[in-house]
Amino acid sequence: MSGQTSDFVKFSNLTGEAINELDQAKNEIEDRSNKLRELAMQSNARFNEIFKVNTELKEKIEFLQNLASTLSLRNEELEKKNQELEKQKAENTRLAADLRRNLEKVVLKEKEIEIQRDQLERQVNEKTDELLKSQKLAIIGELASRMAHDLRNPLSTIKNVVELMENKQKIRIEEKLMYYGKLHRAIERISHQVDDVLEYGKATRLNLQTENIARMINQIISDGNFSPNIKFNVEKSEVKVNVDIRKMEAVFTNLFINAAQAINENGSITVRILDNGQNVMIAVEDSGPGIPEDALPKIFDPLFTTKQTGTGLGLSICKRIVEQHGGSITAKNNPTTFLIRLPKNF
Repeated sequence: MSGQTSDFVKFSNLTGEAINELDQAKNEIEDRSNKLRELAMQSNARFNEIFKVNTELKEKIEFLQNLASTLSLRNEELEKKNQELEKQKAENTRLAADLRRNLEKVVLKEKEIEIQRDQLERQVNEKTDELLKSQKLAIIGELASRMAHDLRNPLSTIKNVVELMENKQKIRIEEKLMYYGKLHRAIERISHQVDDVLEYGKATRLNLQTENIARMINQIISDGNFSPNIKFNVEKSEVKVNVDIRKMEAVFTNLFINAAQAINENGSITVRILDNGQNVMIAVEDSGPGIPEDALPKIFDPLFTTKQTGTGLGLSICKRIVEQHGGSITAKNNPTTFLIRLPKNF
């Protein structure tokens, strides 16, 4: 009995140990199971991460493949462009060579043209000098011819009057006055022609003085040897201008002599004076038939004249004097009028 008890105790102890071992094994299994579960979860998470990375890599690989394909196409295009550029470069090189050759030809042609131009310029200068000399000689010849023609008549008058006076032993006072009048007019005509030529050749400076324009004009008329059949009408005016009195007297004297000849010493000459603020306008009108329309644009040209006598310098001198004063002179018909503009304070 005691032996059975002892065996039972042993069995119980063995059973308890087995149970303990089983419990330990169970715990170990549970621990391992938990670890395996945790490891499985970690593996799953890791797998998901790897899958995600793999997906991203796949997308990047596809992108890189597409990029590589695009780059390949682009490279082919660039290769074609490069070939075209090479062809263009070769063409440009050829064109550059052609241009260089053409440029050399142009430079040579320019040198030839420059040489020809210098030769032509020398020839033109020589011809111009010859032409100017010819023109000067022609002008001198024409002027001399006109002066000879104009002076011949008054000189003939003087010669005839002197011969008549020498041949007459007794001369009445009336005849003397008539002869002296003829001599005076002939001498005045010669003096006028000579003064025209001398005045045209001068380039003197102005001697400006303040002068009453109406007073100056009336004095010219009073001192002039004009026909009593000419009626002068001068508007009253107190306007004053700064002028070279001697030169302006020559201008108005010339205009009055031309007007007197235009009306054949019988008619009216009217002088109008207008104060226009900064300027004075002087109009010289005559009752003559007027200036031929084809001659009107040329009447101020040197040596141009519509008369049988005269040097053709009078109006040209008038124009130069008026312009020297900073003014202007023009002419028109209906009625025949010479309009002078003079600045009051030149």
